[in-house]
Amino acid sequence: MLFKQYHGTIKGMETLRVVFCFDENLVAQVQAAAASLLDARGPEDHFEIHCVCTEAAGTVQAPLERVIKTRDPHSSLITHCVENPYGNAYQVRDISAGTYLRLALPGLLPEVDRILYMDADVLVRESLAPLWKTPVDGMALAAVKGAVNLSDKWEWNSSRAYWHLLSEMKGGYINAGVTLLNLAEVRKRGLSARWHELTGERFYYQDQDILNMTCQGAIAYLPPKYNRLAYLEDKDFERFVTEGIYTQEEKREALRSPAIIHYAGDKPWKRYDTNLGSFWWDYVNAQPDLKDLFDEEKARRYHGPTLGQRAVRKVKKWFGRET
Repeated sequence: MLFKQYHGTIKGMETLRVVFCFDENLVAQVQAAAASLLDARGPEDHFEIHCVCTEAAGTVQAPLERVIKTRDPHSSLITHCVENPYGNAYQVRDISAGTYLRLALPGLLPEVDRILYMDADVLVRESLAPLWKTPVDGMALAAVKGAVNLSDKWEWNSSRAYWHLLSEMKGGYINAGVTLLNLAEVRKRGLSARWHELTGERFYYQDQDILNMTCQGAIAYLPPKYNRLAYLEDKDFERFVTEGIYTQEEKREALRSPAIIHYAGDKPWKRYDTNLGSFWWDYVNAQPDLKDLFDEEKARRYHGPTLGQRAVRKVKKWFGRET
């Protein structure tokens, strides 16, 4: 069952529409992400924020509405509590089936033609109005080229049984954590049915692989500042330039003034010393309505997986190569 609750509308102005898709494991994190989005906005930026979540995550509605209204009374929240149609989809790398919820957006939001999807593990640091205005006519989506494009990572993935389906995407494979979706074009191309079919496959990068497979030739590329992967270091960005994936200016922007930091690897709320994690903690600790949601002392005590956990992870990676 789809359950919607609408909390205000924005009239007489262009609205930036944003969506977060999540389950009960990310209720606190989505509040931090949405708060940073609003705190970084320009004076003319207002948002219609959609939350597509499992029923168990529905408790986010009241606190998230307070987070939004405290920062901008002209922005609104629309919640969609759904039974996850992809609950039995393939799960790997400790990423739950909740990640597949974004594939349901064309049907869940029939009145919306364009929307900015963001993972809950992001920190927004500047206005996203320029991103929102990215031309996507004739394109299914716009996103940032991901680390999978680096030659060694591409080679590592090439042994996967399905990777030949992505052979044309080398150098253009996207990280889907920040994605400007042209839902009108997605519907026009009939992609939703194909997405649904593919959720049963054992793809290592899950719905991200699905988007890359099905949207080939219909992807516009965003500057990497709009999805600055926190786990990447300066040397990785040098390789992006050397291998012709980013320009030198795009690299400088991403390193010096990222608009969105995406904690796709280690999470700062779990491991305090994760790369760029101090930005996240500095922001959260400065917000009276957020700082009590997270256990900073516990995060400071954690310094990565134990030897046993590393061994299990290696085994999982080995078998992951065979999927």
